[in-house]
Amino acid sequence: MFKTVFALCLILLASPYCRGSDQTSLEEALASGDMERWQAEAKRNAEQTVKPKSISQLRSELEEFENVYVPEKGIGPFPTLILLHGCSGPTPSHEKDWAKRLNQAGVAVIAPDSYAGRGHSWKDACDAKVMTPWERSGDIVATIESLKERAYADAEKVYIAGFSHGAITAWTFMQQLSEGRPPLSVQKYPETDYQSAIHGAFLFYGGCKGKWDVEIETVAFLGSDDNYIDERTCVEYAKTHPERAGSFEYTVYAGATHTFDHASPNPANVEAGSRYDARATEAAWQRMRSLILESEHE
Repeated sequence: MFKTVFALCLILLASPYCRGSDQTSLEEALASGDMERWQAEAKRNAEQTVKPKSISQLRSELEEFENVYVPEKGIGPFPTLILLHGCSGPTPSHEKDWAKRLNQAGVAVIAPDSYAGRGHSWKDACDAKVMTPWERSGDIVATIESLKERAYADAEKVYIAGFSHGAITAWTFMQQLSEGRPPLSVQKYPETDYQSAIHGAFLFYGGCKGKWDVEIETVAFLGSDDNYIDERTCVEYAKTHPERAGSFEYTVYAGATHTFDHASPNPANVEAGSRYDARATEAAWQRMRSLILESEHE
């Protein structure tokens, strides 16, 4: 029950049921089987509380606090990956580990901090009080729009890697793009063809709730011993993934936990039962690397 409850809280982060309000609890909603109404109310709450912003405003909130990693070898512009941290915020060692791998493969990395420029605490984000995936997906749009002004970045060769809350944010973005609806934090989509620009999405220990049909190749990396995300949502989703969409595949690593790729997990990860799994991390990287190489040679 805990795994299911927490996964649903992550997926429907704006809901008052996940925030300890006086309304019906998530457990009661699950027990009553009235999840459709509960989900609709969660989305309605987000739509009523988030105010859209201009791309320039979003960029001003992000760029001062982002970390950028550019390959030392090779000649740019480089394919660029946007790395979306989990709800506990950026973990420098985790970010640098992935940037090192990607830079060696000739890929630049931009790691936005979705909290610092807005004065948000990671605890408020994990408690679903701020920065829900429906809002945070605007950070993807703003960062992609900024690539045109970055000499090192190829704005037509973009990848997204999301971890936990970041993975759900990326999934939500693909749903919004499928529906032609901008993120709640974005006034309107720019003219960019995101389906053409984004060559792949790599989603670590995130949920797979709701369909998308954009042409973005997507891979989910999951753990069988994850206390927070139920890998079965992705297993079931794969059976009905639209044929017209970009491919979707998943891997469930036996014995792997939430944040299994953190070699030096932060205190929040440790408390959550995180265990570093070097084999699962290397396997995930090799799959990422192969897809990036395939895409670059198309």
